[in-house]
Amino acid sequence: MKFPLEIFEDQKNKDKLEELLKEGLCDNCLGRQFGMLGHGMTNKERGEILREFAGKKESETCKLCGNFFKGQIDKVANDISKKLGGMEYETFLIGSIPSDEVARKQDELWEKFGIDNVEPIKAEINREVGKRVEKLAGKSFSLKNPDVTAVIDMKKNELRLMVRSLFVGGGYKKLVRGIPQSKWVCLKCGGKGCVNCEGMGQLYPTSVQEIAEKPLLKATGAKKSKFSAAGREDIDARCLDWRPFVLELIRPLKRKIDLKKLEKQVNKSKKVQVKGLKVVADKGVVRNLKATKADKTYLAEVKFANKVDLKKLKEIRKFTKEPILQKTPIRVVHRRADICRKRAVRSITYQVVDDKTVMFKIRGESGLYIKELIYGDEGRTTPNVAAVIGNKVKKISLDVIKIWTK
Repeated sequence: MKFPLEIFEDQKNKDKLEELLKEGLCDNCLGRQFGMLGHGMTNKERGEILREFAGKKESETCKLCGNFFKGQIDKVANDISKKLGGMEYETFLIGSIPSDEVARKQDELWEKFGIDNVEPIKAEINREVGKRVEKLAGKSFSLKNPDVTAVIDMKKNELRLMVRSLFVGGGYKKLVRGIPQSKWVCLKCGGKGCVNCEGMGQLYPTSVQEIAEKPLLKATGAKKSKFSAAGREDIDARCLDWRPFVLELIRPLKRKIDLKKLEKQVNKSKKVQVKGLKVVADKGVVRNLKATKADKTYLAEVKFANKVDLKKLKEIRKFTKEPILQKTPIRVVHRRADICRKRAVRSITYQVVDDKTVMFKIRGESGLYIKELIYGDEGRTTPNVAAVIGNKVKKISLDVIKIWTK
């Protein structure tokens, strides 16, 4: 599209151009002051047209960008391309932070001449550097969810890479008791190692997260992960149905990985199994996962202190006819709000194992605390099994056997 030089027939615009030409701007910075006029051309081309129209030569040193567009832009693009060379990616974005001096001079120009048709300098830096990196790296510049963003920090005179996390979703089973869902860092030492954690930096030797992440971290070159799942089971409970989860791999160097192969590597563990590993979109998937409200069915083998009264045991069938009132359990109230919630028992059946042991099968609404439903939590859950049968609970072995996600 031809630049609309006819606008300078107006004396006001002509005077503005003449004054701008006195500011010692390079062609890019001059053209950018009229960046919203004449699409289909670069700011440098606009500047050249305007300078030819006015019969003026370009300044040797630009008083706005300090010759970034004349002497530095190609080096910056080369440096970014080299920095990106150590990782696997398909799309990238360029960001920039102008120096305080450049920002000040830009503001002064805007205040003096107005901003009606001006494009900010960082927009041009990002675009023009992006064009060069595209050619050098053979990758695509993208504004939407780029794999990596290169930030040109002109304040600190450095280049930084912001790598988009790789999200891998699937389902897991926890086959043993005694391991948490995610890594449990020792709060007393913050992971450094102390007497409280026996020097490990964490309260448990391993977790579902650590077992699942190990081969994926190695394959992608990521340094760490974040683990999210559709709910969680207690540390001493097994999860024998596939619980949906997402593993966020942070700052991966590689993005193309053989998830079938990695699934097999994870499944060499006797503690955790995974299935259906696949790359998922982004943090939106994590948010949806955490918002999932699914009923769960449990098997709970319960040992009571005394012989079970079978007549009273039949009374627990009434649990499905009324809401269960649960205050936040004593075991977690130190880290959660102390509130009272209503939850439903969808179904409850039982099988007597011996005179002091009963196996319960319970389907509960999402958020129902099953252990507290059984032992009562000092009356904070009502009704509860222990109170109904008048018998104290000695031990509960809990398994999640069905997660009703659909």
